[in-house]
Amino acid sequence: MIFIYLFLWLILSSKLSLDVTIAGAVISLVVYLFARNHMRYRADLDRQLFRKALLGLKYAATLVWQTAKANVSVFRIVFSRTIRVEPRLIYFRTDLKTNAAQVTLANSITLTPGTITVALNDGLFCVHCLSGKMAEGIEDSVFVRQLRKFEE
Repeated sequence: MIFIYLFLWLILSSKLSLDVTIAGAVISLVVYLFARNHMRYRADLDRQLFRKALLGLKYAATLVWQTAKANVSVFRIVFSRTIRVEPRLIYFRTDLKTNAAQVTLANSITLTPGTITVALNDGLFCVHCLSGKMAEGIEDSVFVRQLRKFEE
């Protein structure tokens, strides 16, 4: 964290010289010590926040990719004369612990074309799928695996 303070100091300084860098290092150290001693700052919280932010970005990218793939599948179903639609309700239980992770999974399923989360009750999901292929592996999908990492 000291390096972040020093980096900000150097960016906001009007000139880059040895005395400005030394002054910035001393002030950065003082601000860091003050935050740690009086504001209950812990460096591991920053690392956790950074890790969660990276996992969140990865999850968002996965959601976009899975949505695009599902759009192609639904497009094929809608415009094909030979593919038969076999809608079904499936039930599955997840091992996700937090309500936030369960609701995120439910919303991700609903945002993915061809599937809709009908109900969620204490980790038990009821999902409507357009076809059996869309129902395969939904209980251990890429969404579930990434949300498990997020809960760690």
